[in-house]
Amino acid sequence: MTRWQGRVLLVEDDPAALTSLRRVLEGAGYHVTAVADGETACRYLEMEDHGGYDVVLTDLRMAEVDGLAVLRAARRLSNPPEVVVLTGYGTLGTAIEAFRAGVYDYLLKPCKPEELLNAIEGALHRRYDHALQLAALREQARHAARDLDEKSIIEQVRYLRVGDLLIDRFNRRVIFRNRVVQVTPTEYELLYCLAEARGRTLSFREIVQRAYIHAHVTTDEDAHQLLKTHIHNLRHKIDPAYIVNVRGVGYRLIDPRFFRSGL
Repeated sequence: MTRWQGRVLLVEDDPAALTSLRRVLEGAGYHVTAVADGETACRYLEMEDHGGYDVVLTDLRMAEVDGLAVLRAARRLSNPPEVVVLTGYGTLGTAIEAFRAGVYDYLLKPCKPEELLNAIEGALHRRYDHALQLAALREQARHAARDLDEKSIIEQVRYLRVGDLLIDRFNRRVIFRNRVVQVTPTEYELLYCLAEARGRTLSFREIVQRAYIHAHVTTDEDAHQLLKTHIHNLRHKIDPAYIVNVRGVGYRLIDPRFFRSGL
């Protein structure tokens, strides 16, 4: 199988595991930078804050700076790499915390090489898709600005609007009633895919797939269970009337003012 030759930052404090994982990744064609602790990983990420790494593969339990700290440091960057956690000490609590912080996948040791490589490849797909979307949006804005007012066109391309809700596609921000709303990367992806549907109902599974929430969901029921907490949190951050649960089917994003007025 041919894989993209992305750059991977490998973070693992066990020397034998570090060597083994590096061999697997390099054997698949990836360019690997390997470090043995979270502190070094965070320092490398700060040095490469212009898209240097595509994926971070990190252990969870490490001395001083752990994998969750590495995850948060990576996702704070202006051009954040995707992050895959690989741990022998997985718990429901750390898994939930990791997904809230924007992890792409959460794998348990021992992990088969093919499963690991599939996770890395999926993370690369998500990163490149985001990069292509942003490049296309900027190019669309540039072309449109040749004939029309540049500022207004760029704003049309930059923002998705649903009522008082604005989604800033350039900076990956959510603005509600002129106030920036603090959302997790997963919550941003959820709102983005629902807003793009422009009032159409998306199935639970379709939302999970479009928002890249998890790579291994196979049924609508599993997808629904995975989405519940994220949707609950979003409803508390914006007006809950904006996100409609179509029972047994999925969710849609609406401007509730039109529905209240019968339009």
